[in-house]
Amino acid sequence: MKITPGVHPLPNDPGSTLQKLVSFTPGRVNLIGEHTDYNGGMVMPAALDLGLRCETKLLNSTEGIIFCATRTANETLELSTAEITQWASNLLSTGLEKGDPVALPELRMGHWARYVIGSFALFEAALLTRQINRTPWSEKTLSLILDSTLPQGAGLSSSAALCISLLGQLNFLSGAPLDAATLARLAMLVEHRFAGTRCGLMDQLAVLCSRPDHYTRVDFLEFPVARSFHISYAKAHEEFHNHALVIFKTGVSHSLAESAYNERRASCESALKGINEALGLGAHSLGELARLPRFKEVATEDEFLKNIETLLAGKKDHKILARRATHAMLENARVLAATKALSTGDLQMLNQAMRASHKSLDALYEVTCPELNVACEAMETVVRDLCRAHPSLALTGLIGPRMTGGGFGGSTVQLVHRNLCDALLERFADKNNPYTQATGILPDIFVTRPSAGFSAGLETIE
Repeated sequence: MKITPGVHPLPNDPGSTLQKLVSFTPGRVNLIGEHTDYNGGMVMPAALDLGLRCETKLLNSTEGIIFCATRTANETLELSTAEITQWASNLLSTGLEKGDPVALPELRMGHWARYVIGSFALFEAALLTRQINRTPWSEKTLSLILDSTLPQGAGLSSSAALCISLLGQLNFLSGAPLDAATLARLAMLVEHRFAGTRCGLMDQLAVLCSRPDHYTRVDFLEFPVARSFHISYAKAHEEFHNHALVIFKTGVSHSLAESAYNERRASCESALKGINEALGLGAHSLGELARLPRFKEVATEDEFLKNIETLLAGKKDHKILARRATHAMLENARVLAATKALSTGDLQMLNQAMRASHKSLDALYEVTCPELNVACEAMETVVRDLCRAHPSLALTGLIGPRMTGGGFGGSTVQLVHRNLCDALLERFADKNNPYTQATGILPDIFVTRPSAGFSAGLETIE
């Protein structure tokens, strides 16, 4: 393994080809359903028109070599077939889903090359389990150039886009029979084994399986046991057609592997164990518990929280565990409300669900940060000011906002009436906007729409 500065995937071109494989893998934004995928719950993300373009050439060579260059980091990674095979063998010896993060002392956690190495190693391991011994790079030189429009640290799944981009291309090149569920799972395992982040499967499915102009609802109820899930697609009612999907990047970068993300997941696992013990149940997830009548019939969030606190009494940090579990369990009802709102055109129902989600993530799951809360307030302030010139939009100009992604920084998501978007962008580009005045950070605003997932095809080299 060698990393050098600059984008030069082929310092000595060993051959030529007439075609290149080109793919586009989007980022994603989660409209609602946060920190529920790994809790057996429901999510509703959408792919974006921002994403990662990858160009790949297979060149003649007497030995397998991989050059992968990224314009974002302005670096080039060189790998050998032997290195990848060794990593793949080590993964198989421990079990793909078992073991600690793979030791790569040369690379810090979160470095882009970890995701590249993990994608190649896990793909080869997956082929070996199917007794497929040939890889696209075994007798060729593989040359890749990555070029991304996704902002880093915005919580828009740039790492999932990178993994799905590579795994999707390798699957295309090898003709391997790996389906979407398998590719998504491998991308998730790259996060677990090479980045140290015990994430769920939402991001990978969103960037792989999304459809244009649709939100992707995924139910993970069966995932903790059978590793299966159910995908359905929600196309927004015509009442939403005048609203754009708007992302507010706070400028506060998050790092899930270095944050409290893994601690939140461990808290949910402890809460599940405690509730099961108290009730004599064997539920496999908090999402499964949330669907039991005794929990569905609790009238208010406060009553729900008190009920969970009582069940967990005697456990260490039981009040913290109760807050985490309450968010994870009640968030599913908000996803269902949002789904109904999208299908019926009920803007206010979606607005209430998104705001309640943010409040829960702030007060119960505690994954917001001051800048995320200020961003929500600033968005409301600016839209309220803009609606003075558009009084008919006072109640429907802004739907949301709420934090999106893992938290601890990143972005907010909201729907904004298209008649307000140009003025909104202009207002936040001015340093006198309320967010910059409060934080000293000039935010980035992205106006986007629900888009398609991963796509790839061959192009002729001119």
